[in-house]
Amino acid sequence: MPTVAGGTLRRMRFSAHAVVASLLLVACGATIPKAELDRCKLGVADGNDAYTVRQGAACGRVAKRLAADERPVEAMGYGRKACELQDARGCLEYLAVVRSQPSLPPDELMRARATGEKACAGMVVGSDGTDARPAICARTAELYQDVEPRSASDAGRLYARACKLGDDRSCARATALGISVDDRPLAVAPKAAPPPVAPPPPPLPRATATAAPPPPAVTAPSCHEMRPCVSLDVQQRNTSEIVGTLTNHCSGTVTCTWCPSRADQVDKGACHSATLAPGEARSGQEAGLWYDGYNALAYDCMGEHDAPGCLGM
Repeated sequence: MPTVAGGTLRRMRFSAHAVVASLLLVACGATIPKAELDRCKLGVADGNDAYTVRQGAACGRVAKRLAADERPVEAMGYGRKACELQDARGCLEYLAVVRSQPSLPPDELMRARATGEKACAGMVVGSDGTDARPAICARTAELYQDVEPRSASDAGRLYARACKLGDDRSCARATALGISVDDRPLAVAPKAAPPPVAPPPPPLPRATATAAPPPPAVTAPSCHEMRPCVSLDVQQRNTSEIVGTLTNHCSGTVTCTWCPSRADQVDKGACHSATLAPGEARSGQEAGLWYDGYNALAYDCMGEHDAPGCLGM
């Protein structure tokens, strides 16, 4: 029976190889918790109520683990999804992985630059409530400055925006690329119109007349950029509902306006506004912070007594 014995031996070897391959897959997959993968892929539809991490944050965590395991192609895919879901950490991880690659397909670089530009435009808030836009703008600028094909003008433009949002290091970088950062439209009021030039007075009649006083100069209202100290936390309840919590961390009263959006398409016909005292928070449907059919919120805040035109919405 040598043939049967040989076949049995071959089957035993094959089974052993299958067991080893299976163990390797388990070992590789063990670096990424299943809960993270499921939440990133399915959102709250994964049915895991005990896992409280948001979908975008879960994608960002997966991207970070893959990058640490030196799997950049997979890391970029999960990081891009995290950025599209407005997760700040995942977005920064994605842009960092893209910049670190020695070579990139042109479509991947274009996609990374476009994704970073959208996040820089104001759709991303950090998990701790801080404004993540300055860091994201600067990181996107690096993709234009350090990665071929380069564009100094685009890099300077993004560095200038990061500077205007409070990143002091980006101010020098923008200036070095020939972009002026002296004017800061996000925080400074528009220039007041010069007072009208009075026409020359008519000849005085023989009787003594009193000239009318010149009209007072019109002063433009001041604008105060208050968004950096106001946090907006957005939770996705299911596949279509989102609920936000707006909290004023500023030292003074602020007025905020928010609008729902689908990706980067802001629906300005469904915006709401509210005035919040220091430390005050608004949340849920009663506050106008619940929407169905959207996946993000865009918002801007100004000082309580600022003119409505100060808001960038």
